[in-house]
Amino acid sequence: MKIFPILVSALLLTLSVQLRAAEGAYGAVGGGFLTFDDGFDEVKPKQLLGRLGYNFNDYIGIGFEGGFSLIEDELFGVDFDVTTTFFYLRGNVPVGEDSSVYVLVGPTNVEVTGSSGGTSISADDDDTGIGFGFETPLESVSFFVDYITYYDDDGVDATSINLGVVSYF
Repeated sequence: MKIFPILVSALLLTLSVQLRAAEGAYGAVGGGFLTFDDGFDEVKPKQLLGRLGYNFNDYIGIGFEGGFSLIEDELFGVDFDVTTTFFYLRGNVPVGEDSSVYVLVGPTNVEVTGSSGGTSISADDDDTGIGFGFETPLESVSFFVDYITYYDDDGVDATSINLGVVSYF
């Protein structure tokens, strides 16, 4: 059992209670279509991700995102999952009355785990992530879609198209 998803969930729950009274605080949940490419082969696990953040005003905010493979991908008989963490600075550009286009940048960590026949091996590394996206309100929540590069170094990259819902406290 992976301890990381449990720790991220506990952290998000704890922080959401702390930020609940702060205007501009938000929580988000979504899915990601992640691609991990080592220059030779690629795996495409499907991620579940959660975000917790705070917008200081209409133009700038901070946040944390944690994601893990909900559906692993298989290559040559090995199951691969990818876990990502991302602390980000968010720059917003309002579009219309309530929508925004945004850019995310900050430190990331990507961990790749391969398992087969009861044996597993993992590797992780840090990088600077960058992404861009769009957010627009629906009824009681907002919808987001974005593209993030979590890792890009020496021909190895981890990128994802994410979509989900945001709730402001």
